[in-house]
This record gives sequence, structure tokens and C-alpha cells, in this order.
Amino acid sequence: MLKNYRRHALLEVSGFWEDILVPAMIVDNPLYRISERGRTTVCHGLDDVRAFYSKIVGEQTNVFGALEEEVAVSDYGIFIEAVFAQILRGDDPALAGEDTDPQGTYQVSHRFAATWPYRDGRLYGEFIYEDADSWRVDEVEASALITSEQARTILAPYLAESPLSEIEEGLELFQNGSR
Repeated sequence: MLKNYRRHALLEVSGFWEDILVPAMIVDNPLYRISERGRTTVCHGLDDVRAFYSKIVGEQTNVFGALEEEVAVSDYGIFIEAVFAQILRGDDPALAGEDTDPQGTYQVSHRFAATWPYRDGRLYGEFIYEDADSWRVDEVEASALITSEQARTILAPYLAESPLSEIEEGLELFQNGSR
């Protein structure tokens, strides 16, 4: 599960979302519930999840990461409590209603809890719940903004260390009862 989680995160931030949706990584009918800024997005099924990833990568909002992260693993799946951050231009729609300069660059951070349940060794879904009162916007240097292409280059060595073959091997062991 942890190898799947790590590979999933690297693929998402690198913009290689199609590789998340392979049978070794995710169930045939996943369910995502993402609650953020008072709205909940529900994606049920591969078509919805595919559309979700296509949208965030198309909008270049897939580059983000944990400033702090606590992870626990059980037979059910992975539990996460984290402070996540993302660098955005001041005119990004996510900053609507914030007191920002459209020409500025900002780090948005917030705390959330998440559950990533697994079924038969594959990701079943993502259930993400934000602590709305933790939303924070801080101006940063423009050089802090990283594009999807830059993230892809930076994360390439880590992705190479997390090959799909390891996920497939782990899945095979799990399915054969060798947890």
C-alpha cells in the first residue's frame, strides 16, 4: 500500500495521471470524496476519476506537496494527517476572495485528514477532509512557482525508484495471501 501511495503521489504531481489508473494501482470502480473550501467533489468510477485528474493537470493545479505529514497504515488502508501547500499565481481562481495581487505569487497551505482505503491490494479511493479554519495564504517569491514540467523533471529520479513492477509484485503477493 505504501509503495502504491508513494507512486500515486509522484505520478499525480508529475502530471502522469493516466498511470495512476492502471489495474495494478486502482480498483475498477473507485470512489473519491474531496472536501475543500466548503465544497465536496465526488468522483465515482474510473470515468469520473479520469476527468478529475485530466482537469487538475490541464489547469496545472497538480503540483503540491506536504509540508508536514503523518501516515498510518492498517489492513483497511492508509490514514494521513497533513499540512499541504501549493504555490499559485495571484490570479488563480483558487485565490478568489483572498486579498492577493494578481501579479503576485502565493503559497496556499491547509491542514487535512485523509483516508485512502485499499481493496484487494489496490487503491479503492481517496476521502479527503480539510480543516477549513487552517487555510492560509502567504506571499512568496515568484521563483517558488514550479510548473508541471519542472515537477516532472525534479521528481523523475524518485519515480524511477518506484517502478510499476514493484507495485505489480506486491499485488501478486497480496493476492496469493503473502501479505
